[in-house]
Amino acid sequence: MQIPGEILLVCPVITNRIAYISRFITHRTGISIKLVSAGEFNTDQPDTGSVIHYGREIIPMAFNIFSSGLLSETGIRKQDPGFFRQNRQAFLYPAPDGFDLPFDILSACFFLLTRYEEYLPFAPDRHGRFEAYQSLAWQQGFLEEPVIDQWLELFKSALQLKFPEIRFSAQRFKYISTFDIDNPWAYLHKGLVRTTGGILKALLVSPKNDLRLRFEVLTGMKPDPYDTFKFIERMEEKYHFSSLFFLLCGNYGGYDTNYALNTASFQKLVGHLGRHRSLGIHPSYRSYQNNDLLQVEYKRFSGLLGHKTHISRQHFLLLTLPHTYRKLISLGILEDYSMGYASSVGFRAGTSSPFKFYDLKDESETELDIFPFAVMDVTLQQYLSLSPHQALEVITRILDKVKAVRGTFTSLWHNESLSETGMWQGWRQVFEGMVKEVMSNE
Repeated sequence: MQIPGEILLVCPVITNRIAYISRFITHRTGISIKLVSAGEFNTDQPDTGSVIHYGREIIPMAFNIFSSGLLSETGIRKQDPGFFRQNRQAFLYPAPDGFDLPFDILSACFFLLTRYEEYLPFAPDRHGRFEAYQSLAWQQGFLEEPVIDQWLELFKSALQLKFPEIRFSAQRFKYISTFDIDNPWAYLHKGLVRTTGGILKALLVSPKNDLRLRFEVLTGMKPDPYDTFKFIERMEEKYHFSSLFFLLCGNYGGYDTNYALNTASFQKLVGHLGRHRSLGIHPSYRSYQNNDLLQVEYKRFSGLLGHKTHISRQHFLLLTLPHTYRKLISLGILEDYSMGYASSVGFRAGTSSPFKFYDLKDESETELDIFPFAVMDVTLQQYLSLSPHQALEVITRILDKVKAVRGTFTSLWHNESLSETGMWQGWRQVFEGMVKEVMSNE
């Protein structure tokens, strides 16, 4: 029996995929959805309430969404999502004429949220990553659009035209500030061996001004340029937000050029940062392919915190589906912030807001919440070679699109990018300019 305010979603067969997307839509819109298989639904005498019919035929009085068949499948195969644009809006999985939406919104959301294309064969970069240019979103020019959020706005408008009595939950724009702490200090607290080696290397290859700065920092004449935590705290106090910090806890070596974890200075920093904020683990580069090492790092980090953390972001954004997320889940991680590209800004999973990870190989929804980020400092400065002024323009463009759909804007910065030294001169202004834009007309 249909209860008041509930929408029946009639589908060919109730699968894990359809159940996942219906829960996603419920979470994002606030409408209550009850799944009913087509075999259990009487089309001659439909319920008097609101009905969404998901199939290949049109049912009178229902809100009809075309089913492309993806959500009735199991397994993974090459997809042809049939990209098209209508009134400048990007769509996937086109529908024939006569349906209430021009596309299969359920399959389109599923394809992007699950990162279906990353389960298919691809050419990894030198770090083993799926790169932005290989994605359909990049190739078709909609990577910078939070298309799923846009689709849900269209869906709500169309559904309310059909059923004016439907009410949706109010959505509010949110901001999540995050920092990866790969190196808290450029010169300090490195230990005698690394400090000596750094000085010798600087004598041979570094410019004189870099060598001078190193000397002034080591002798206490100037603060360490990477120690930008007071600046971050001033920004938080001035603009009334808080940040998440992800700390690298692997051993030194290779791409893990981090700090001595057992020093009093680092433990003091962890205590200070964690006093009023959430701290997450930043698994090392080497732990990416070594589950035993990942467990060691997690245990080490939990010891530093005095409790277990439930949030994580991959170092170098190293992410292979579903294996990386399965490892994190086994540790007890409940939130991951790795969903984004190093080489491009935008929305890797098609949405700005968090969602549950669906394990496509296991065909099951998990308890892991994925928090996608939209912009990263390194992407703007190094991959896209933007000036500070150009970077702020790009950030503002992305931010405006998130605000338009009342989504969640998540930024990824590093403490060293606020150092105002070397290639990062002028980037404090970018960060503060971004936060000003975030807070304006929320």
